[in-house]
Amino acid sequence: MGLVNKVVPLAELDAAVKSWTDALAERSPKALALAKRSFNADSENIRGISLAMLSAVKLFYETEESTEGARAFMGKRKPDVHAFVK
Repeated sequence: MGLVNKVVPLAELDAAVKSWTDALAERSPKALALAKRSFNADSENIRGISLAMLSAVKLFYETEESTEGARAFMGKRKPDVHAFVK
């Protein structure tokens, strides 16, 4: 994927970064923007899925079932899973 272009010793890092950014600065800004957008488009779906899952986890943590699970864990006992079945 081209995520790593070069590996250099730490002492040479600043010079390597400057060389790379100087080369990029000579390129078309619009072409670079398009390339960046196409690269990011691949990971945008992961971002959306992650946000949805974080929201779901937050909703779960706000339930009585979650509270019972935490209490059971802290009390070193099995949770009463049937208390929440309706």
